[in-house]
Amino acid sequence: MKHHSEEEQAPVVGFIDEEGRENRFYVLANIVWEGAEYAVMLPEPGSPAENGMYYIFEVIEELDSDTDTYRGVEDQTVIDAVYRIFCEEGAQ
Repeated sequence: MKHHSEEEQAPVVGFIDEEGRENRFYVLANIVWEGAEYAVMLPEPGSPAENGMYYIFEVIEELDSDTDTYRGVEDQTVIDAVYRIFCEEGAQ
């Protein structure tokens, strides 16, 4: 697992929401679970998505590009498992 301990050191990614607003997120950790990679993110202060909650996205590796695609995770089992790993690793 790649874990970033402080927001200041974490990479930042941006997404455009349905309303055309940019939401920027700190990538706090990349976690592999059950053969898939997930990113745990926290919105930057002032971002439209800022609500004090963590977001978990599946990382989709693009074979023909240098960038990754992120897909929101809706499966509560996956969310719980990835978040549990994130919390356990962060406490060490």
